[in-house]
Amino acid sequence: MSFRTGNRDIADASKHVKASLKELIAGTEELLRSTATQSGVEVDSVRARLKRQLEAAREQAREGERMAVERYQRISSATDGYVHENAWKTVGVAVLLGVLVGACLMSDHWRGRDE
Repeated sequence: MSFRTGNRDIADASKHVKASLKELIAGTEELLRSTATQSGVEVDSVRARLKRQLEAAREQAREGERMAVERYQRISSATDGYVHENAWKTVGVAVLLGVLVGACLMSDHWRGRDE
C-alpha cells in the first residue's frame, strides 16, 4: 500500500465516521421530537433505530482507529528497516544535524554577548 493509498483510506474512513455521526445526531433529534408528542410504540421504534446508528458509529470509529494503528505500524517498521540497513548514513545525518543546531545555538549565544 502506497502513502497516497493510505491517506485515501484514512480520508474515506473519516468520511464514514462523519456520516455516521450525522445520522446519529439526526436520530437523536428525531427521538427528542417524537418523545414530546408521540405514543410509546413509536418512541421505542425510534430508540431502537438510534441504538443501531450509535453502534454503527462506534464500529466506524473502531475501524478508523484500527486503520491508524496499522498504518503507524507499517511506517514504524519501514523506518526501522531503513535505519538498520543504512545505519552509518543515519548516524552521519544525525551528527550533521546536531552540529548545525549547535552552531546556530552558539551563534545566537555569542551574538547576545556582543550586544
